[in-house]
Amino acid sequence: MTFLVVGESLVDLIGAPGSWTFTAVPGGSPLNVAVALAALGRPVRFAGEAGDDFFGGLLRDHLTRHGLGTGDLALAAATGLAFARVGADGSASYDFRFDWAFSAPVALDGVTCLHTGSLATLAAPGGGHVRGLMRAAAEAGITVSYDPNIRPSLVGDPARALAHVEECVRIARLVKASAEDLDWLYPGEPWPEVARRWAGLGPALVVVTRGGDGAAAVLDGEVITCPAPAVEVVDTVGAGDTFTAAYLDALGPLDGAPLRAERVAEALRRGCAAAAIVCTRAGAVPPTREEVKSFSPGTGASRDEEGHE
Repeated sequence: MTFLVVGESLVDLIGAPGSWTFTAVPGGSPLNVAVALAALGRPVRFAGEAGDDFFGGLLRDHLTRHGLGTGDLALAAATGLAFARVGADGSASYDFRFDWAFSAPVALDGVTCLHTGSLATLAAPGGGHVRGLMRAAAEAGITVSYDPNIRPSLVGDPARALAHVEECVRIARLVKASAEDLDWLYPGEPWPEVARRWAGLGPALVVVTRGGDGAAAVLDGEVITCPAPAVEVVDTVGAGDTFTAAYLDALGPLDGAPLRAERVAEALRRGCAAAAIVCTRAGAVPPTREEVKSFSPGTGASRDEEGHE
């Protein structure tokens, strides 16, 4: 199974809790997913942008170190930055310095799954190009995976953002979103209702991550849930992206046959395990396949027709 991940690569400047001292680490949701897939042993290409500057060098070194290469990395005017302040509970809040003008052609030959999302699908002018790549991949029979990973400070007009998100949901076969994403997009609506509605737009599977409450999936109208393992949290940077990589890895190739609940439950278990592991580390440092397999979350996934745990 060969992955192509398309989207933003940023440098995260992560603040030490209670101070204004920052450490620079590679980041950006799609880049984190690509690196996590590589750590799990999957063949993966990453297509995005980086500037010819100091921080761009950091990103190129990061890609090379993880065996991803830089052949699909277009030149940006400047490398994007994300300032992250970590709260007492390990959660991160963000402030961005980011422009997205991605327009480079991206070869789809040999790709089994295209994953994208976050700023890359919403920020203009590059978002339109990425949504076009999603459509081209779907038309070519390539599995399309999508994670909106909303950053409210950068998405602009909420109504326009919602229209683009729903456009992407209609194209994708696999959709993963956080409960926070759904709450921002549809204030006051329960996440199971939104997830079921999204499933009706076309995806075969809609997954919702719920932080400390674990994750859930809507498959053929059924809700499958998985609890989050209890760990000592250092920070949550990259946790959702690591979940995405691990659940995609566990699902394996989608050959057109219907997804089975057992396969989805195992994908949720591995996603929650991988996210828990990365929460015990500073920054988005993904686990290996063996670390995920050997990690025991305690209880397994369960099914619930009404969406309750």
